[in-house]
Amino acid sequence: MTKKTLVAAVLGALMAGGIVGGATIAMAQADVIKQRQDNRKQAAAAMRAIKGIIDAKGDAKAAVPQAAKLKELENAFVKMFPAGSDKGETKALPAIWTDMKGFEAASAAANAAYDKLAAAAGSGDLAALTAAFGDTGKTCGARSEEHTSELQSPMYLVCRLLLEKK
Repeated sequence: MTKKTLVAAVLGALMAGGIVGGATIAMAQADVIKQRQDNRKQAAAAMRAIKGIIDAKGDAKAAVPQAAKLKELENAFVKMFPAGSDKGETKALPAIWTDMKGFEAASAAANAAYDKLAAAAGSGDLAALTAAFGDTGKTCGARSEEHTSELQSPMYLVCRLLLEKK
């Protein structure tokens, strides 16, 4: 193999690797964005289930698993924003990546709201559950306003409705 052929082969391999690597990174970003969206859809379903219990004046204790699910989803969600995952079909604002500590603090506030929601549900007191649900809506709505371009994700449908009622 001549020197020119070897150099051309090495350059070709590097270029192909760069193209494949770039495509892999783009796919990984799309995957994490999809994971975030799926996470929020599951959280929205849990919020709707709790709202259904409240509206039906049902057993407050039936909301305990949903509140636990919200906490589980939040613990996963906050980890779904690796560097570079701000590109693609996402409504996440740059503030998440430029102020990760602020985003983590907002996540901690959401977790605290979910803890209060779970405690209220566990007490069996529907009035306490209703109040905690309203507080949870305010907390997640505030985070959404600060960290997403719009209050448009399915997770925040209930939050938006609660904020509009105020």
